[in-house]
Amino acid sequence: MLFDDFWRSRSGNFALMMGLALPAILAAIGFATDVTTIMRAKVDLQSSLDAATLASSHLTDSEADRKAAFDRYFQVNVANHGELSNAKVTLSVDKGLNYVKTKAVASADVALNFAFLFGANQHIEVDAGAVEATNNLEVVMVLDNTGSMAGAKIQALRDATKALLDNLDGAKSPNRKITAALVPFVTAVNVNGDEFDPAWIDMDGKSPNNGVNFPLLPDGSRVNHMDLFRDLAEGTGWKGTGWKGCVEARPGSAGISDVSPDQADADTLFVPYLAPDDPGDATAPSASYGNDAKVYNNSYLSDDVEDGTDKKGKDKIIAKYKNPKVKKINDKNGPLTVGPNRACPTPVVPLTTDLDKLRTAASQMQEWNGSGTNVSEGLSWGMRVLSPDPPYTDGAAWRAPNTTKIVVLLTDGENVVFGAGNEPEQSDYTSYGFLSSGRFGSSNQTDAARAVDRWTLDVCQKLKAQQVQIYTITLQSDTAANRTLYGKCATDPTNYYAVNDPTKLPNVFQEIASKFTTLQLIN
Repeated sequence: MLFDDFWRSRSGNFALMMGLALPAILAAIGFATDVTTIMRAKVDLQSSLDAATLASSHLTDSEADRKAAFDRYFQVNVANHGELSNAKVTLSVDKGLNYVKTKAVASADVALNFAFLFGANQHIEVDAGAVEATNNLEVVMVLDNTGSMAGAKIQALRDATKALLDNLDGAKSPNRKITAALVPFVTAVNVNGDEFDPAWIDMDGKSPNNGVNFPLLPDGSRVNHMDLFRDLAEGTGWKGTGWKGCVEARPGSAGISDVSPDQADADTLFVPYLAPDDPGDATAPSASYGNDAKVYNNSYLSDDVEDGTDKKGKDKIIAKYKNPKVKKINDKNGPLTVGPNRACPTPVVPLTTDLDKLRTAASQMQEWNGSGTNVSEGLSWGMRVLSPDPPYTDGAAWRAPNTTKIVVLLTDGENVVFGAGNEPEQSDYTSYGFLSSGRFGSSNQTDAARAVDRWTLDVCQKLKAQQVQIYTITLQSDTAANRTLYGKCATDPTNYYAVNDPTKLPNVFQEIASKFTTLQLIN
């Protein structure tokens, strides 16, 4: 009875249950505490090893200094973490002519509060590796400056370019030459900057593409673009830029190759880019200087001169240039340029050690409306900048053992050829002429753009065959087509970056730069 009464009593059950549960509760608390201790200890051991590994991975260190630095950094850092005991560490070194790679392994015992759960202590182990190289760097940034880059995107691109250059600055050393270059592109690239040589250019109308957008002259020859620029200047007193410096793509396979320009071989010369005057009145309400597919986008001369027969061919009348009545020419400042230099961006800055010059050029980049996006043309000029052969000659030999060549490519859209309407000539003039020129292999906009995709990938393959590292970035344009194209273009799929937020672009450029510049951990 007494036992039954005691059992049925509620007055002391809480204390009884607490007495029974307390060991389990304490064990759980102890388990959680020790797990936390082990996790913290592993982090602390890893941090200690990382610091020691970085400190001992400088190529210029002697082996004795390297070992001393490694031991010193490791012991000092481990001493700050009382939970670690019996710490042991090993270091192995692979040193070549232009690089040093280190690999280290560390272990330690962790003192625990509840030894009966884990034994007297817990043994942990971590590893780390680092690499430093003095290989010279040649970095070419091929950057989209099309009209869709307006606003936050072009500012982010300026900031990101500066961030990458700052990273390169930090990687300089007496034993390492670092050069970089800038290739802004729209549909064409402007080469009229540092190191420009007129010998690259078809000044005399030798190329079969020079003047192809205009009727034949009475003697059956083609008009020369440079002659038309001179006619414009003489006939109007035009105080513009004259030929600004953009060029058309070369014919055939030379269009996406680094074959040297040679005045004896017309196909290797670059034709001066000249956007013909479109029919119509530049002051009419329907005039557009953007990318309107329904109207002509680049009317800058009067159509008063008649050829007597072909009213639809007004955009091709050579007489308009010889005796021009200018309606509107503005081809100095974007984004809405009008005239023969329509949508021609700022010039290429070839490989240079003067990173301040590149910072200045990057700060001057802006969007340029019209003519579409041609990544293959920008990338082809990136290849020419890296090449040891003309037109630019600052690059080291392809596959030079002490030089790493790198391309950083950014675009914010798919390749596109703008405008067609109901007439092929209504398309925007590009580095491949009009859609009707046949140089895209089709007068269909979609087919023409896919041809540019193929050329883009071809240039990527040429670069990779020369062991160039390629990093590709799409900005707010991670479409299935772009993912496929630029994923294949990149040296490795992990070198493709899809960035949706422009404010994140500088961080991405810094991350890319860190892969090929500074001493880094390679865990």
